[in-house]
Amino acid sequence: MAQLTPIGLVKILGLVTLIMVIPIVGGTVAGLILDRMLASSPLLVLAGLAVGTLIAAIGIWLLIRAGVRRGYTDGGPGNGT
Repeated sequence: MAQLTPIGLVKILGLVTLIMVIPIVGGTVAGLILDRMLASSPLLVLAGLAVGTLIAAIGIWLLIRAGVRRGYTDGGPGNGT
């Protein structure tokens, strides 16, 4: 199993933050703009938030999958010793 350094952990934390914040805030802002244009408040804000959350969840899943492939975990269940 690959050993993570403190700098590696900070990089991963930064990636997780970007993967979570950008889609959620972007979807919400896009929903706000569209709601003002179409006078459909708060429907599109909620839709943008939901889409942003879905995109963020997919991004986190891809990040975890890439970490497993790099060997940060051995991928086996029950190896918490």
